Amino acid sequence: MAAIARTRGRARIKGDTWRRMRKSWPWYLFILPNVLGFLAFGLFPLIAVLVLSFYHWYLFTSPNFLGLRNFVNLAGDDEFLTTLRNTAAYAVMAVVPGSAVALGLALAVNQALRGMALFRILFFIPVVTSITVISFLWNWIYTPDSTGPLNYLLHYAGIGPQQWLQSSTLALPSLAAFGIWSSAGYTMILWLAGLQTVPVELYDAASVDGANRWQRFRHVTLPMLKPTTIFIVMVGTIGALQMFGPVYLMTCGGPAQATESVVYWIYKVGFLLFQMGRAAAGTTVLFVIILVIALLQRRFLGWTEELY
Repeated sequence: MAAIARTRGRARIKGDTWRRMRKSWPWYLFILPNVLGFLAFGLFPLIAVLVLSFYHWYLFTSPNFLGLRNFVNLAGDDEFLTTLRNTAAYAVMAVVPGSAVALGLALAVNQALRGMALFRILFFIPVVTSITVISFLWNWIYTPDSTGPLNYLLHYAGIGPQQWLQSSTLALPSLAAFGIWSSAGYTMILWLAGLQTVPVELYDAASVDGANRWQRFRHVTLPMLKPTTIFIVMVGTIGALQMFGPVYLMTCGGPAQATESVVYWIYKVGFLLFQMGRAAAGTTVLFVIILVIALLQRRFLGWTEELY
C-alpha cells in the first residue's frame, strides 16, 4: 500500500508540474533567448575549454590527450607565475582605491547643487567610450618626455620626466591609475544608487543625537551601504583579474613582462603561438582562482540573501 501511495504521489506531482508548464509556456519563450545565449556563449565554451585543457593542440594538428600535464607545466612556468603576480598586484592597486575614489565622487554628486547632472555625465563618459579611444588618450598623457601632459605638469613641481609605461616599476601602477579613471563613472553610479536608498530619517535622528558629518557617514552611511560595497568589491575584483584591454593596447605586456596579465598571456599563447591546450589550461586556472576569490569575498564580507 505504501508503494502504491508513493507511486500515486509522484504521478500527481508530475501531472501538476506538466499542467503548470503548459499553462505558463508563453513566459518560457521570453527567457528562451537568454537561455540560448548563455548556453551558446557561456556554458558550452566553458565546457569546451575545460576539456581542451587536458590536450595538446597546436590548432593546425590533431589534439593529443595529455591528462594533467598542461597544469603541471603551468605550475613550473615562470612566465605564467609572473602574470599571476602582476594580475594580483593590479587588482590590489585598482579595486580598493578605485572604489574609494568612486565613493568620494558619489558623495559629491549626491548633493543638491546646480550643475551636478553635468558632473555625473562627465564622469560617466569614459564608461561609454571605446577602450581603444581612451587607451590612445592615456598613451598620449603618459608620453615619456617633457612634452607629455603629465610630465609637463610634474615639471612645475620640480619633478623630472617619468617613463610611465616604459619603466618596469611605474608601468603597472600607471595601468592601475588608468583603470581607476576609466571605471570611476560606473562605480560612482552604483555608489550613488546605494546612497539614495539610505532613509533621510536616519540622518535626522543622528543629527538630533549630536552626530557630526563624519559620525553620520561612519555610523549611518557606511553600514547602509554594505550590500553595495559587497557588490562593487566582488564585481571590481572579477573585472580586475580579467584585465586585458589596457595591456593589449598600451604596453603589450612590457616592459620585460612587468604588465603582462593572465588574460593577455592566454591570448598570446592561444592566438599568437597557437598552443590552444596550454592556453585552455591557463583559462581554467584563472576561472578557478576567480571562483575561489569570489567565494572567499562572499564569506568574509558577510554576503547573505537577507542583504538583498
